[in-house]
Amino acid sequence: MSNIHNKLPNEFVQKVKDVIAAKKTLVGELKYITKEGKVRWYQNRIMPIYDEEYFPLGEVLVRYDITEKKNFEKLSITDSLTELYNRRYFNDILTREIYRATREKSTLSFIILDIDYFKKYNDTYGHYAGDKALTIVASTIKNSLHRGGDFAFRLGGEEFGIIFSGLNKEQSLEFAEQIKANIEDLNIPHSNSAVSSHITISLGLVVIDFVNEYVDENGFYTMADSALYRAKETGRNKVIMHENEELDFF
Repeated sequence: MSNIHNKLPNEFVQKVKDVIAAKKTLVGELKYITKEGKVRWYQNRIMPIYDEEYFPLGEVLVRYDITEKKNFEKLSITDSLTELYNRRYFNDILTREIYRATREKSTLSFIILDIDYFKKYNDTYGHYAGDKALTIVASTIKNSLHRGGDFAFRLGGEEFGIIFSGLNKEQSLEFAEQIKANIEDLNIPHSNSAVSSHITISLGLVVIDFVNEYVDENGFYTMADSALYRAKETGRNKVIMHENEELDFF
């Protein structure tokens, strides 16, 4: 493994020491970066070995290269154009996050957003430019996420979704405002938009506090989608939060 250079996380090293001391078996996955900058994934199994009389002789490490498996898993949950998570993975994450928020009695938020007048953008600039705009918007959305529990998805066409937790309604609105501003700051020309000379987005937001409420996957999506519909019907280029709470940014 001379072509691999990585420093193992301290918590992993300590866990290995604890498992060895307890004469147990440890199975885990680690990501390595080669000197060429390539990513390799390995499954590591550390287990004790004994002699015929069950006297401990030491430990053995068995390592499997699972890079291809990891790459396939990533492809199955990733949108090929934007490299955001895809609709299939969105369904899985939404179910998981609702379950977690219900168990922890915490807050969960969901944004659906659309690029305003995107069909007109494609008609004006062509589908190649449209695909490029989608990738730039997607990258900006992804770069707007800073917490480990934030997830960004391409739900289809010019529609994107963001699932995030730990923010109340006011904070969630501020977060949505920042994403909207980040897209506007790209200054991507859109001469056939009815609301701006540049690409803008409309956002529907729902925030559920699972201390006092419960919403299933269908309800969560429907509420955010309804808020997005209102944002479009009332002028676009704005954020609408479910329950008739509205915040406009022009």
